[in-house]
Parts: sequence; C-alpha cells; structure tokens
Amino acid sequence: MKIKNSNSKDAALILSESGISRTKFRTNLLNLFIDSNKSLSVDEIMDFFENSINKVTVYRSLDSFENKGIIHKVPDSNNHKRYSLCNDQNNINSHSHGHFICYSCSQTFCLESVKSPDLTTLKDYDIKELKLIIEGYCKECRV
Repeated sequence: MKIKNSNSKDAALILSESGISRTKFRTNLLNLFIDSNKSLSVDEIMDFFENSINKVTVYRSLDSFENKGIIHKVPDSNNHKRYSLCNDQNNINSHSHGHFICYSCSQTFCLESVKSPDLTTLKDYDIKELKLIIEGYCKECRV
C-alpha cells in the first residue's frame, strides 16, 4: 500500500472544503484517486489497501465523496460500479461528459472534451440518466 504524499495537502484541503472529516483513510483514498488518473472499482480499492479496511467504510467514503461532487460513477464493460475523480470539485454536475471503455483492458476513461448533449428541448420526457459511452482500444492497448 503505497500512496504518494505529494497530494496529501490537496486531498486534505478538498475534504475540508467539502465538509468531509479528514480521516487518514479518506485522505489516502482521495490520494489514490488523484494519483491513479483512472477509474477505480471497490474491488481495486480493497486490493490496493490490501483488505485492511472494512468494505462498509469504503462504500461510505465513496458515497460521501460522490454526494459532495468529488467523484462520480462511470460505466464499466461488466456493469460493475466504478468511480472516477471529478475534474471540477466546485461543480457537482461536472461529470456530464463522455466515457471511453477499452475492449482490451476494460478500463473506463473520462473524456472531458466530449460533452453530453443538451436535452432541455425534450420537454415531454422525464430523463433520469444519460450515458455517452464510446468503446474501442485505449492508447496503451491499441498497439
């Protein structure tokens, strides 16, 4: 379990500004998201922390992060929950962008430059969710 300390102040600041208690685990979990630059599943988080933390604690922390707009759920090729760091923690809706799922490594990447379409003109529909998913091979796997 190795976490870079370079972002500890950033993680602690994000937690404080979000009104989330700065426990050692939450700070380490947020640093994991900051350092990884990829989406993470609960199983990957548990593996990273070598199952030293209770799964309920992980889910509660992820729920807190998501409710405060620090992370968001991203699609997965196997229909499992994955989470990714929001680009802008000041905007809880900053995750209205496309996602790319790699056929080979099954990783999900946020595509900040691919914005979701504006659906406000669809007044006769009660839209609950929009998923913009692009699939193919990521730059590491397309060799």
